[in-house]
Parts: sequence; structure tokens; C-alpha cells
Amino acid sequence: MTTTTGSTDQAFTLPFRLTLVVQAVAALVFGLAPIALLSTYAPAIGFSGTDPLIYRLGGAATIGYLVAPVVALAARDGWRHLRIPAIATLTFTLGALAASLWEFGRGGRQPVIVAVIVAGAAFSLVAAYWLRRDKGPAINPGRPLGTPARAVLALAVVSAGTFGLLPLLVPGLFASVFGLIGANAWVYRVAGAACLGYATAGIASLMAPGYSPIRLQNMAAIAFNAVGAASAWRAIFVGGGGLLAPIVAAAATFFTVALVWIDRKYAA
Repeated sequence: MTTTTGSTDQAFTLPFRLTLVVQAVAALVFGLAPIALLSTYAPAIGFSGTDPLIYRLGGAATIGYLVAPVVALAARDGWRHLRIPAIATLTFTLGALAASLWEFGRGGRQPVIVAVIVAGAAFSLVAAYWLRRDKGPAINPGRPLGTPARAVLALAVVSAGTFGLLPLLVPGLFASVFGLIGANAWVYRVAGAACLGYATAGIASLMAPGYSPIRLQNMAAIAFNAVGAASAWRAIFVGGGGLLAPIVAAAATFFTVALVWIDRKYAA
């Protein structure tokens, strides 16, 4: 996955690398905390912690936004490998910004909401800037995806789009359909925004000429699905996941295996 460095690739500029570091730190905090420290995390940000599966799935989705910058920094990936993850990031931050502005307008004054408004606006502007600049040398696209792999990605887009848009736009209805309590709509909306980023990145992946520019985002999606599957299976055994837990457990387990298969088949 390593590319040749050079002044023509924006991914090797100091501002871009700093962007990756900041994203990794933010994703580390907001990804791991709701999974490992939910009983402390929820009250610390001013919420009740009901529907713990939603918190953990939001954390699982956010972990994917940690994987992409960390791997990119370690492997010295260039812009053409990072472009699709940047699309995911822009989708996530715009969605989180919109969710936080909506909650603030309805009276939500928790400090985390204000922080996400500021951070969401900043990250959205930065991601949009790099995507608009779009400066990086062409790379070998690698092997084109076959029909089974493309079918998996298409299913992943539908899944991420469904479980992204519904909690983002209609969290109350989403909770009702899946047998959840439905408190703390802002948590639902932000978790949905994080999931929605994988849908837009999946569409971009389906349009890519080969696996090489897709691989980094695929690794992020594997991490998301693996942690999401573990969270859902946990909810099945300890409770608190409603109908959502078995559905996510089955879907995320399938996508984890299928996306790993794609990587093993096309990365060589």
C-alpha cells in the first residue's frame, strides 16, 4: 500500500499529516470510550446511557475513522489511497454537525454538543478542502473487483445507508421499530452519521477502477463491522439491544468475513 513520496502528493504535506493525527486522536477518544467505559462516558457527556448498543455501535463506527489515519501514517499512504476515507470523513462530520445544530436549536446545551458543532464544522471544512484540491499522482489501481465482491460492497452500501439515515433523520421511529427506548436522540443521530460515512465511501469504492484505492477504506469497514458484531453479540447475551442486536450481529458478522475475504483475494 505504500506509495512514492513527493511534492506532488498532498498527503505528504505537514498540514495533511497533522490532519490525520488530529482525526486519529478524536476517533480514539470517541470510538473507544463508549465501548470500554460506557457507564462513565455517557454521564460525562451529559446523557443517560440508555440503549447502550447504540452508544457502542456509534463507537464501533468511529473506530473505523481511527483505523484509516493510523494505517495511512504507518504505511505512508498517498492521497489516492486516502481519498475514499476522506469522503467517509466528510459525510460523518457533516452529519454530526447537522445533528448537533438541530439538537442545539431544540435546547440541547451539553458541552459535547457545542464541541461537536465546532469540531464538525472544522473537520468538514478541512476534508472538503483536501477533496477539492485532490492533488496526488496516479497509482496502479490493482485488480478490478469481480461480481461477488461488488455484490458484497453493494449490500454493504444498502446496510450502511439504512442504518445511517434512519437514526440520523428519524431516531424516534428507528428506536420504536427495533424495540429500543429511544432516549438521547442526539446519540442516535451522531451514530447514524458515523455509519452513513461508510455508505458514501462504499459508493465511491464501487466506482473505483481496482482494489488499491479501496483497500484502506475496506480495512476501516472491517474494523467497524468486527467491533459492531462483538457489541451486538454482547447485547444479545446481556440484554439492552432489542430487535436491533440480532440483526446487527448477523449482518456485521457477515460483512466482517466477506470484507476480509475481499481483502485477501484482491490485495495480492
